Amino acid sequence: MKQKILSFLAVVLLMATNAMAQKVLVVLDNDEVVTYKVQKVKCIMFEEATPEEHVGVDLGLPSGTLWATCNIGADSPEDYGSYFAWGDLETKGSYSWGNYQWMTKGKADWQYISKYTFADNQTAGCWYSGDTFIGDNKTELEFADDAAFQLWGSQWRTPSKEQFDELINSAYTTIEWTAQDGVTGCKITSRSNGESIFLPATGYFGSSGVSSTETSGNYWTRTIGTSYCDRAYELFIRSQGAYCTVSDRYVGQSIRPVRKGHDYVDLELPSGTLWATCNVGADSPEEYGDYFAWGETEPKSRYAWDTYKWCEGTAETLTKYCVHSQYGYNGFTDDLIELLPEDDAATANWGSQWQMPSDEQIDELINEDNTTVEWTTLNGVNGVKITV
Repeated sequence: MKQKILSFLAVVLLMATNAMAQKVLVVLDNDEVVTYKVQKVKCIMFEEATPEEHVGVDLGLPSGTLWATCNIGADSPEDYGSYFAWGDLETKGSYSWGNYQWMTKGKADWQYISKYTFADNQTAGCWYSGDTFIGDNKTELEFADDAAFQLWGSQWRTPSKEQFDELINSAYTTIEWTAQDGVTGCKITSRSNGESIFLPATGYFGSSGVSSTETSGNYWTRTIGTSYCDRAYELFIRSQGAYCTVSDRYVGQSIRPVRKGHDYVDLELPSGTLWATCNVGADSPEEYGDYFAWGETEPKSRYAWDTYKWCEGTAETLTKYCVHSQYGYNGFTDDLIELLPEDDAATANWGSQWQMPSDEQIDELINEDNTTVEWTTLNGVNGVKITV
């Protein structure tokens, strides 16, 4: 999975012919024009329509994070996979400050790191001018520099330090140094549901080659170290346990991707549809979550025709999803009767594996042949409980 990115600057330059341009216009293959406010656009990305699938394991963690079953570049949990310097997207034959992605051209020392710097009081670094900090103040990998996001697709990220801290928290998981299919590593098992992942002892790729395989493993986070810009957080595993520490950013290490998960329930419906346990914007089943106008993907403070995205201010001026000309703007119709993915609040907020239910899925859910429906109270909140 590879993505191409046009920076926001490039978008602005493309629109330079109109100094007052405030919108990005995307023309679809049916000649429909989709508009976005310039200030809302950070970057434009192109992703394969059917990206390679990677499996995520639900370990029942409080954050809902799903952990990949294998490292980037690996075909199985026991494979080491590829080694990456922090913030690099490609593997290399050797790893040093001299060939680090974010090194000032012609330099080969930590003092010349060119991106991801904060006020760490290392005034010898080029992110200072005298005693004045002049760096970029970036402390977490951007999407453009995240190997998991770029190589596996938009659902995946390199873990944050907080996600690793949660993964190895003894309140949520157990950690066992063991061997799996002849490979030494760390098996991490959920206390809540018994699911587990295996992290092989991959070692690291330093200036003199790969070291410490079978005795330890180093896994990058997407988070820079809190003390010095030249280091980033890693998960370090060995027979004595697992903990987060820091390492020089140029070192080649493994990456075990994560993605944000949302709980779901299999109600054994004929269609096989899986239903989420809570609403978009909610953290528990009894929370209301966010409110959306139909076909909009963000909540807002006021809901009326004059704030609705797909009209010109009235019910008779629809600009999208209109099948009757008397309701369309200047007689507009497009015969669209089902939300496109970009207008689906579930897809936009939770990812491509989720969508708002269709009319047929709702009918199936409440069909008395499939489920029972009970008006009840959960944690003091009134609602409907639907049971197989």
